[in-house]
Amino acid sequence: MLRAIAQSNREIRGDILQMSIAVREFNGQSKDSFTKLETSVGGLSAQLTKLEKRVVDAEERITTTEETTAAHGKAIGFLLQREAELFERCEDLQNRHRRQNLRLYQVPEGSEGRDMVAFIKKLLPTVLTDLPLTEADIRIDRAHRALMPKPKENDPPRSIVIKFAEYTVKEQILQQAWRQRKVKMGEKQIYFDNDYSPELQRKRAQVRYVVKQLKEKNVKAKCMYPARLRMMVGSEEKTFQNVMDAAPVLKDLNIQVRVDERDKVE
Repeated sequence: MLRAIAQSNREIRGDILQMSIAVREFNGQSKDSFTKLETSVGGLSAQLTKLEKRVVDAEERITTTEETTAAHGKAIGFLLQREAELFERCEDLQNRHRRQNLRLYQVPEGSEGRDMVAFIKKLLPTVLTDLPLTEADIRIDRAHRALMPKPKENDPPRSIVIKFAEYTVKEQILQQAWRQRKVKMGEKQIYFDNDYSPELQRKRAQVRYVVKQLKEKNVKAKCMYPARLRMMVGSEEKTFQNVMDAAPVLKDLNIQVRVDERDKVE
């Protein structure tokens, strides 16, 4: 029996030894696993730190960009306003410079011969029957066809630009032409108008296009200087500074308005 007990004790000690070995092996493996886990966590922490720094840097750059964009927006707005003001001043000066000018339309090409000034001085008293001016009263600094290529045979003739020595003489001639309405050179009707800058001509063309449509709808309207629209709205006569200002009213009347991007910006 003692032998059996001794044998049992040896077996128990053997089992305990194996368990101790197993525990040590498990502890070693666990330690390795924890070491690897700590290394991985450390790597992730470092990556998170880098990401946080990049996010902070990105936020700072975005803030700087937004501030710069806002500053640029203000600067661009100021420059656009200044450009518009300068453009208007240049337009005003250009049209003031042209105030002694007059344009003749539909005068046949070549009818002036070699001396345009002499031709115009003879033409005006002839076609304007009640003009209170003699050929000697009509002093002209210069006169020429519009500076563009000579038209083909069946195309409309170039307009004639006339610069008078005196503004009052030019006004007398223009007013007489408008009063007479139908001014004919032989069998051909010719037209008189102020000599506007290209930009003002463009704006007046926009207004005339609207006026034509309004008259077709029996709405009283006319183009006022420089490029204003005067029209009847209900029972009231209103004046708009440009066609864009009149756009809501014109839309209700189903009137088309021709404008470009610059007009929208202005």
